[in-house]
Amino acid sequence: MTAADPGRRHALRSPGGDFAVAVDESGARIASIVDTTTGTEFLLQLNGRDAEVPETPPAADSNRRWHERYAGGWHPLLPNAGDDRTVDGVAHPFHGEAAWRRWRTVALDDSSCTLEVALDTVPLLLRRRTVATADGVRVQQRLENTSDGDVAVTWTEHPAFAEVLASAGASLTVDGDLVDVHFPQPGEGHGGFCSVPSGARGVARLRGGGWDAVLAWDPVLFPQLHVWQEHRFTTGFPWWGETSTIALEPASRPYDHTDEALGPIVVPAHGAVAAEFSLSLTRVALLPRVTPKPRKARSWTSR
Repeated sequence: MTAADPGRRHALRSPGGDFAVAVDESGARIASIVDTTTGTEFLLQLNGRDAEVPETPPAADSNRRWHERYAGGWHPLLPNAGDDRTVDGVAHPFHGEAAWRRWRTVALDDSSCTLEVALDTVPLLLRRRTVATADGVRVQQRLENTSDGDVAVTWTEHPAFAEVLASAGASLTVDGDLVDVHFPQPGEGHGGFCSVPSGARGVARLRGGGWDAVLAWDPVLFPQLHVWQEHRFTTGFPWWGETSTIALEPASRPYDHTDEALGPIVVPAHGAVAAEFSLSLTRVALLPRVTPKPRKARSWTSR
């Protein structure tokens, strides 16, 4: 392999073959989730970008470089998420080292793959198993501390969904509460970013395009859900008025944090922290009307 080789892409099939899932060694990115009966793609795909080549960018330039190479899909963001930071003399790139690295495949079968990577910016060994399930995808990830000291990290999952789930008439609830999200009409541009509490269960339901997508996570480790929207709103770099997506990002901390620690999740010396995420996808003939509960407060910003 050359330095510019993104590594292998694993083609997974769910039991019964209803879903096809593609996972890249580059960044352990879930590149695609497709319903094989209808051909519906559920993750954001960017025109002209199929893969992300692993690299180690200068941290100070990593925000722009991330957006130059970003190909959509579902990324794990570790040990940093958001803008580049320097903590204890170590520079961490935009959205964290793990999403930039090529991971090693340690197990593979028809419906699952397990990838791992040893990070350089913190002494952690990450192992991530992605499974194509009968109703979607399950992700199991473990952070193992190989050092004699505790390691603090930020952890965010970053699935960006395709327009089929984010078109006019769609809705989003978190823990049963309707979130004040705007899904634009055809031809209308919209963009924004906000965070809402994960609630007691850590369950988000996104309904649109004849599909019901339910994302579940551990609300103790990930007490917030970041919601990013870009619907042909940004006419310049990096979206050029062509991208329409909504990303639902279970997060361990606020996006714009002010404390000096790298993150709130502490992996003890020679210990481990593990988490599981699931995405279930169900086709519905007619979307039921959502009865609003009190809306979650939002504070929309650009990102």
